[in-house]
Amino acid sequence: MDLVSGYKGVVGLVFGNENSAANEDSYVERVLDRISNGQLAEDRRTAMVELQSVVAESRAAQLAFGAMGFPVLMSVLKEERDDVEMVRGALETLVSALTPLDHAKGSRDEVQPALMNSDLLSRESDSISLLLSLLSEEDFYVRYYTLQLLTALLTSSPTRLQEAILSIPRGITRLMDMLMDREVYFGYPPNGFLVNVHKK
Repeated sequence: MDLVSGYKGVVGLVFGNENSAANEDSYVERVLDRISNGQLAEDRRTAMVELQSVVAESRAAQLAFGAMGFPVLMSVLKEERDDVEMVRGALETLVSALTPLDHAKGSRDEVQPALMNSDLLSRESDSISLLLSLLSEEDFYVRYYTLQLLTALLTSSPTRLQEAILSIPRGITRLMDMLMDREVYFGYPPNGFLVNVHKK
C-alpha cells in the first residue's frame, strides 16, 4: 500500500531528528517482532505492554506503529481470541495509536500520526468487521476498548467508518445490541454514537 510506504518515509522526519525517530522505529519493530514470533506467552504479553506504553507517549512511535504494526495486532485480534490479556493489550495499543498526543508541540502543518493511523485503519473494511465482532465478546474490557477504538475512528474518519459499518452484514444491529450493555456504555453517550454513525 502506498500509504504505508509514505509512513516509512516520514517517520524519520517527524521531529527533524532522524536519529531519535530511527531509534523509535527500530524499537517498535523489535517489540512487534517479539509479539509476532515470541515463543513464551509471558514475553509476548510483556512486549505488548511495552508497545502500548511507547505508542501512548511518542508521536514517532505512533508513526512507526502505523508503518508496520496494524497487521501484527489485527492478527492477534483475529487468531488469539482465547488469550484475553493479549486481545486487551492489542486493543488498548490500537486506541493509543489513534489518540492524538495533547502534549506534543508543533505546527498544524506537521504530520499528525494519530490521524494518519485512523485513516489507515478505516480503509480496511475487514478490520472494521473484526472490531464489530469483538463487541459480542464476554470480557468487559475487550468490549470497552473496542468501543473506544470505534469512537476514535468515528471522530477522525467518520465517512469511511459509516461506509464500512453499513456494508457489513448486521453491522448496525451489532452496535444497537451493544446499546443494551449499560456496563460498557457507562460514561459514553451511546445514542449519540449510533446517531453519529447514521449522520456522518
